Amino acid sequence: MNLQGIINSQASIGLALTLGKMIPEKASYWLTNPAGKWIASRQKSAMVRAVRANQWVISDGKLTGKELDQAVLAVFQSTAHCLYDFYHFIEQPEGIRQRVEFTPDVSQAFERSHKGEGGMICVTPHLSNFDLAGQALALHGWRILVLAYPQPNKGYAWQNKIRSKMEFEVAPLSITSLRQAKERLKQGGVVLTGLERPITGTNYHPKFFGRPAPVPVTYIRLAMETHVPVVVLACHTRPDGSYLVQGSQPVWMQSGPDLKTAIEANAERVLVEAEKFIRLAPNQWSMFYPVWPEVENGKF
Repeated sequence: MNLQGIINSQASIGLALTLGKMIPEKASYWLTNPAGKWIASRQKSAMVRAVRANQWVISDGKLTGKELDQAVLAVFQSTAHCLYDFYHFIEQPEGIRQRVEFTPDVSQAFERSHKGEGGMICVTPHLSNFDLAGQALALHGWRILVLAYPQPNKGYAWQNKIRSKMEFEVAPLSITSLRQAKERLKQGGVVLTGLERPITGTNYHPKFFGRPAPVPVTYIRLAMETHVPVVVLACHTRPDGSYLVQGSQPVWMQSGPDLKTAIEANAERVLVEAEKFIRLAPNQWSMFYPVWPEVENGKF
């Protein structure tokens, strides 16, 4: 099993859950910083290579070798601490409420949808503690359908089970869950899904940070069919260790000369909003898959 498979295994998630509950907050960095450093040192692993390539692209190719080493280290240490917080607070609703704050415009948008005044699709990049932010959303009582990655392994399936305990409706992406999502949106509800995890075999390659990328576009087709806007939600870690969730302005879908062109153009308009949030805190972008495979393979 590769490094990523080990980290995402059910056993590793179970260990993280146990340590998160046992270790007090004041001592957490004694665990998370060495853990992040150990992972970052595995430079030949696919996960570390992917992060390195992704960080190079979002720096516009400006980071040197040593700077990339530091960026990769920062990414894994940030991720390790976010995972600690997620598992530490998983059974502490009040702790989550105190740790995660939403900007007023985000709260207002969810309140409108909660009242059935207008559906929306929310997409989130893998920034900071996006999982804990999701739990905070659920604690507000906002009814949200989460479209998760299809065909999850045992580790991901267990993570989805944990998410479901916090009143989330989590459904792996499928024809059935897409039908459910359409009905939810027509009723003025909210659908939430990931934004930029690359997929294989896609015919769509919208530009992301100026380069064509095999990122998901299913949510774009869904927004076009249901006539709802797409909002990018982004979580950032603040200097005091708390989290702030911000949102983009609603992106409404536009038509085009043909369906493929329209889908890619609309996706690029959403991805531009995500780029702004990622650039605010590049070292908090925990995308462990190569978004631009040609860069990872050395074809700059």
